[in-house]
Amino acid sequence: MRCTPPGKPITPNGTNDNEVLFGEINEHTVFTLNTVVNNVYKPLVEKLGVDDWGSCEPEQKKEFMHTFDRFAKEVREAIMSLASNIVLEPYPSQYAKEAANFQNTKTPNAEMLAMISAFEQIFNEWSEKIEQTLEEADSERKEDKDAGPRQELEYWKQRMRKLTCVSEQLRSKNCRTVFDVLNYASSSTGDNANRPRDKIYLATSKWRSIELRVTEALNEAKDNVKYL
Repeated sequence: MRCTPPGKPITPNGTNDNEVLFGEINEHTVFTLNTVVNNVYKPLVEKLGVDDWGSCEPEQKKEFMHTFDRFAKEVREAIMSLASNIVLEPYPSQYAKEAANFQNTKTPNAEMLAMISAFEQIFNEWSEKIEQTLEEADSERKEDKDAGPRQELEYWKQRMRKLTCVSEQLRSKNCRTVFDVLNYASSSTGDNANRPRDKIYLATSKWRSIELRVTEALNEAKDNVKYL
């Protein structure tokens, strides 16, 4: 990628003294932003001399550096948060057609029955992951009883990021499709699903409880970050 400042002439070979060149942008925007901010711009800003700031007032310089450092830190923290976030795996794409037509089918075929079985398994795996995340966060909270105000704020910010990621995945088409199929299979009056409906019903009921826990925990984290 090439960035040429306006008004700077380009030499016959396509370059000029103020040209900035760097490599391919990573598909993950946050990782790319972290590299650019913390590995490129931050070192450059820190090396600026008195003359480089021109007529900038000392207070303005101080405010800029404070804001820039805080932004750089938040980008680094976002990377750490992404590394620790749970991922709810997508359901097998081979069942996309069956999932879309399931509620309109009176007698599911063998492929649809296999889909229900696969969805039930991945649904339970998602539930275990989310419950484990909630329990681990509660455990960390209990273990760190002597945390100071800064550690307290960092804890709630990290918890908010993690729960936001979970909440967004719960609302995704991936999760809603699996839930809707299983919910319909559990509530169907006929035996067209050919599955233990009570077992699936318990799983979907548990899922609603998990969604409520995530929402309440996320709201608590947001409130604490806001007021701390």
